Amino acid sequence: MVSWLIVLFVLGALGAAGYHFRQTFKRWYEKAVLFLKEVRVEMQKVVWPSKQEVYGATFVVLVSTVILTFAIGVEDLLLSHILDVILSLTAG
Repeated sequence: MVSWLIVLFVLGALGAAGYHFRQTFKRWYEKAVLFLKEVRVEMQKVVWPSKQEVYGATFVVLVSTVILTFAIGVEDLLLSHILDVILSLTAG
């Protein structure tokens, strides 16, 4: 008698878990479908740059990088020289 109750309890628990999983999966699937539809709508609103605009922006980034690299290098040399002077004065 007790073994049948245990079997029935286990089957009921499995059925409830299956039902819960099915409902959870269904909600997740509906949310995923809605998200992908919204992504499609938003992607249609995007204004993509032309090839010439991409080349121009890339050129600006490269030139800016070179200028900043040069400026940081000069600053590093100046500060290094200043530090050497200070250390030579204190080392006496």
